[in-house]
Amino acid sequence: MAVTKPDKASEDVVLWRTFRPAMANHRRVLVVDDYRDAAQALQLLLDADGFECRATSDPHEACAIAREWQPFAVMLDIAMPGMDGLELARRLRADEATAHMLLIACTGYASSEDRARAREAGFDAHCAKPLTPELILRVLEFASEGASHVLDPIDRSCDGEPCGGR
Repeated sequence: MAVTKPDKASEDVVLWRTFRPAMANHRRVLVVDDYRDAAQALQLLLDADGFECRATSDPHEACAIAREWQPFAVMLDIAMPGMDGLELARRLRADEATAHMLLIACTGYASSEDRARAREAGFDAHCAKPLTPELILRVLEFASEGASHVLDPIDRSCDGEPCGGR
């Protein structure tokens, strides 16, 4: 089954990794964005929809929070001062305690090259800004429910296999 995306946002969300229900045995989400108001607004939205959410504007703090709190998903801005989201994703993937987490890039950088860099850094999904609340919730609901196959628009495969007939 391929991920279906809202008509207006068909190029706004790219998912690369199969989500398994075991990854989401709780609904904790960590939001990391250097724009504090955006991070807090997203936290309020997710809390209101039944997710347990924490937000930080400090990417260094995000590593410690992720290790200790163990969210199933981390939503990261890419363009942040000090440590950008690509480096933060690499660090989370390199740490045994956080390597399993679903990493979602939420960024204005949305070219095919930007998406490829995000995937290479270890992101599981890429969401182009501006994001609507509906789109954010749809991606997280999909992930927390555990999909079995995910369409990859970069290499046109599902979990490394051709998508035809799914």
